[in-house]
Amino acid sequence: MLAIIESLTGPKKAIYSATNPLVFLTDMKLPALTAFRYFDMAARTESFVRAAELLHVTHGAVSRQVRLLEASLGVELFERRNRAIFLTAAGRTLLGTTQSIFEQLEGTVSRLQQHSRENVLVLSCEPTLAMKWLIPRLADFQALHADIQVHLMTAGGPVDFVRSGVDLALRRDDFQWEDGLHVQKICDEWVGPVASPNLALPARGFAGQRLLHSATRPGHGRPGCD
Repeated sequence: MLAIIESLTGPKKAIYSATNPLVFLTDMKLPALTAFRYFDMAARTESFVRAAELLHVTHGAVSRQVRLLEASLGVELFERRNRAIFLTAAGRTLLGTTQSIFEQLEGTVSRLQQHSRENVLVLSCEPTLAMKWLIPRLADFQALHADIQVHLMTAGGPVDFVRSGVDLALRRDDFQWEDGLHVQKICDEWVGPVASPNLALPARGFAGQRLLHSATRPGHGRPGCD
């Protein structure tokens, strides 16, 4: 049985389930989670500008969300003086709650993602290297490590391990590595000119011949370049 309980002191209503005492719902509308998130970041940094940088939004977006939250709650959360912001007593009270909530939420999400990826290896590899070297060896790897699931991504160049979610990357050594990365050399790469067997080359070799170069690797492909 569900019973509707009306408040004698205000317009709020609550729904109580006699068959399931854990069900206790209220029709009180909370502000959007985004507004709480923007407030929380602004309160921690004590700056709308810094909060906007961390949230990757504009200063105006943070200010607007905080204003909407204040209007919804009916209290001022910040005192604004000389282009600086200071938490009010209400703001400090709310921060104590939002900080705890978002820390718990971030921790839970992190644990869930870690659990779901415990046996998944996200591998990023140069396309040519993947086709010619990696993929032919994947079957042997899976036979030896049946408990590991490999997710292969084909890409080249620098890797943002934090944003991309990549665990391991196979790359040519033709760009600057970031500090703090563990790098293991796999093999040497040899680059040389190729030509049709029907082409009769003079004694001076490729000198004076029309050559094709790689647009993506401009430093390679020249005669004498390893």
